[in-house]
Amino acid sequence: MEEIIKAFGIDGRLIIIQIVNFAILMVALGYFLYNPILNLLRDREEKIAQGIRDAEAAARAKADADLEKQAVLTAAHIEASEVNSRAKLAAENVAANIVTAAEEKAEGVMREAAKKAELLRAQVEKEAEAEIAKTAILAAEKVLRGKAA
Repeated sequence: MEEIIKAFGIDGRLIIIQIVNFAILMVALGYFLYNPILNLLRDREEKIAQGIRDAEAAARAKADADLEKQAVLTAAHIEASEVNSRAKLAAENVAANIVTAAEEKAEGVMREAAKKAELLRAQVEKEAEAEIAKTAILAAEKVLRGKAA
């Protein structure tokens, strides 16, 4: 076997030195390259996992906000409907008050007009009585003059 090793030019010390060199290289690469890369990958994996958790939390928060928005909108619609109903009721009350006031005013105007008409009728009756009295006196005078002449 030694002949084969010498035939191929293999030196045992050289192989042992290369194995030691390879071991040193592996330790150095592991310490300076492999472990930092693994740490970097672990950090990156943790950041990605945190990003996923944050995205899930944001999705939950959005869903909660959507539910709250819907509840607020529903409450606003209900409140708007109630305000609308109260406004209609208030408008109807105001309209009824206006109509009542207008009817009362119209009644007052009608009573005033009736009083004025009654006064005017009484005045016209007095004037007519006076005119009838004058006419009767003139007629009586004519009759008396006609008898005297």
